[in-house]
Amino acid sequence: MKKIIIKPTYLFLLSFVVFCLSGCDGITDINEDPLAATSVTPSLLFPEVIANMSSQRVIELAGSNMHAQQWAGSSGTWLSRSRYTLGTASLNNAWTIWYTTRIKNLSLVELLVERDNPKNVYIIAQAKILEGFIYSNLTQIWGEVPFTQGGNPAEYPYPEFDSQDVVMEGVIDLMDEAIAILEQDVDSDIVTDLIFEGDKEAWIRWAYSLKFKMLMFMANVKPQEVSSELQALVNSPLILTNEQEANLIYSNEIGNENHLYRFLTTNWAGVNKSWYAGRPLVDLMNALNDPRRATYFELNRNNIYAGIYQGNTGVASVSKINTDNMVKADSPDRYSTASETKFLLADAAANGYVSGGLSQANTWFLEGITLALGYYDGSTEEILQTDKDTYLVSFPDLSTLTKEEALDYINDQHYISLFGNGIEAWNQWKRTKSVDITIPTNSSATDFIRRYTYPRDESAANINIPTGVTIEDPMWYEK
Repeated sequence: MKKIIIKPTYLFLLSFVVFCLSGCDGITDINEDPLAATSVTPSLLFPEVIANMSSQRVIELAGSNMHAQQWAGSSGTWLSRSRYTLGTASLNNAWTIWYTTRIKNLSLVELLVERDNPKNVYIIAQAKILEGFIYSNLTQIWGEVPFTQGGNPAEYPYPEFDSQDVVMEGVIDLMDEAIAILEQDVDSDIVTDLIFEGDKEAWIRWAYSLKFKMLMFMANVKPQEVSSELQALVNSPLILTNEQEANLIYSNEIGNENHLYRFLTTNWAGVNKSWYAGRPLVDLMNALNDPRRATYFELNRNNIYAGIYQGNTGVASVSKINTDNMVKADSPDRYSTASETKFLLADAAANGYVSGGLSQANTWFLEGITLALGYYDGSTEEILQTDKDTYLVSFPDLSTLTKEEALDYINDQHYISLFGNGIEAWNQWKRTKSVDITIPTNSSATDFIRRYTYPRDESAANINIPTGVTIEDPMWYEK
């Protein structure tokens, strides 16, 4: 697995932004940020954008692991997240940072390149892909968000909120624009970034993979309209190997560690005090005798793997998250994985969105499992080859099943593979409902959490914000 680590030279940028966000109470409106850059070299903006984008995903939005019911919190903040009590930080920080500086600075990158070095079009393409990825996160967490007017506060001080289908189509357009640029053979610089180190072909693969993913979410609602686009992407350069994965890998150097790891060591002296196994995932993996259980979880006091339902607090016989494996200093923030690509391809074939039917779906399904198991090769969590082989042959040939049965297998494996990727696992559940989850104990909700409510600061600042939105309102793409 290729590792791109956060380099020490970028620590000052990240520390400066964190200091400003924690010390300047007035920086909350997505339309006014006096600390946003106005003129700076794009090569300096990119690491700051990526590092801060990732920090929100890893720590502020870590409650999504609980919403996907793969993790469960037993006390404090983490129990609150399990019960759908969302803190101000979770609601406000990611929204504010992603809009005021990340999207704003990516727009600035494009303007600076066009003004100062118009031949460096590859940098513009990189900015478009990052912008599209951030918007895909925003809409899958909040639903309707500013998109068409979201990146231009000077012209739109009170941006209107676009429907989710408009945002997703906009993300696809950004990918198309970026791909068209990157596939040109021109004399252009490219930023040596923290994700792919300036590998143009890797950026192209990520753009195609993000486009395919957005289309698969849209296919839930309008399959006929997007199936031809999905079919056209099957033979495009997608992320198909673990080495090609889009991610940000943190480092062991002080100040550059994974933010969950930093929380673990700073607040709990490195001892996991509140992260436990979610029962829906553990029950599924136990039924399959999944060899990843030892990677994901610790054995409980009865020497078995056992989970807990969200909101409960009796954890004496519950397995903890194996933080030695899953919450390390250099644990990555994984954006797009090879196994995800294969499972989405299998899903598309099983549904008839692309050609090949259940026979082709079975091929991609097994390739997805192989990639998911092989992700840990070369690490202390590596799964024995005999265990991999036994697991692979335990599944029926999907071509002998009904479409619904085949999709259950595909989506279950997709869900399992996303362990630790809370946002992606939560959205996968919303898209497929393949795993049975439960409404948390002592939660005021009467249904499952589908989205976050809008931050209070944004509600106060923007007259166009939607009203009456609750956490239980389904996303547009849900069946």
